[in-house]
Amino acid sequence: MKILLALANVMVSFAQLREPLKFDITWVNPPKDAPAGVTHHVFRSAAMNADVGFNIYLPPDYATQTERRFPVTYWLHGAGGHESQGLAQAALLHKSIVAGLVPPAIMVIPNGGKRSEYRDWREQNIMAETMIIKELIPLVDSRYRTQPAPFGRAIEGMSMGGNGSLKLALKYPEMFGSVLAIAGTYGRIRLDGYFYLGVQPEQQKWVGQLAQWYSEDDDVFRLAEKNFNRLGHLRIRLLIGTQDVSFPDSEKLHVHLRDLGVAHEYEILLSVSHNTQQYYDCAGVHGFQFQAVGFTRVK
Repeated sequence: MKILLALANVMVSFAQLREPLKFDITWVNPPKDAPAGVTHHVFRSAAMNADVGFNIYLPPDYATQTERRFPVTYWLHGAGGHESQGLAQAALLHKSIVAGLVPPAIMVIPNGGKRSEYRDWREQNIMAETMIIKELIPLVDSRYRTQPAPFGRAIEGMSMGGNGSLKLALKYPEMFGSVLAIAGTYGRIRLDGYFYLGVQPEQQKWVGQLAQWYSEDDDVFRLAEKNFNRLGHLRIRLLIGTQDVSFPDSEKLHVHLRDLGVAHEYEILLSVSHNTQQYYDCAGVHGFQFQAVGFTRVK
């Protein structure tokens, strides 16, 4: 009993020493020039009592095939981004659909909050996870002709969005049929996190702060273990470049999933750095095709 009390006191002391996180988030960011098929919208998040912006891409067939329902990919931005910084991916999806490389699909690009890690931070009233899972996705399913089932819903993202998309898919596998995680920052918010060459000092400081607020509920390594028996249907694809500062993260996660027996694809792109455009220039269409295979399972 004395040992348990001592441990509890240490944990309380540690919590008191943790550095409070400060966020600088603008929740509504309309695009200056929206690509074909993309429109910007705002909804009220009850969880944060705030207006939140998102962009949605509708394929050409959406307007003409009025009885048809379409699958949806949710695209999550990186740490410094917002809802209007994933429009190049929507434009590439449109081009791929028009060219007949992938079947028609909807893409939703939410504002997940700058540096939120797609987590809930109740003390700061930042509820990125709750907002996307419990508010935005039901809203999109109610407003648009979606296929509101796991095999009609995919998620993907880059950097913080790579980690966020994989986390949400592993945490809520009944909501998604496939996930594409690109250059995710999987290890940086773990207790054993480390810094990499090429990471800016201000980013290193933020990583150090995040490490103080580690949570197993937001750790993709732990979620893969915890929810292993619920992941049989989930198609997982990891993508990383050899010149990316997050390469060690992806290597560790790939080995972890392999050793657990979690089926997944793992592709390494030569000479690609931590740059979203490089990834989509090299493998963007392949990623859309990966998601499209998952959509074919819709009943």
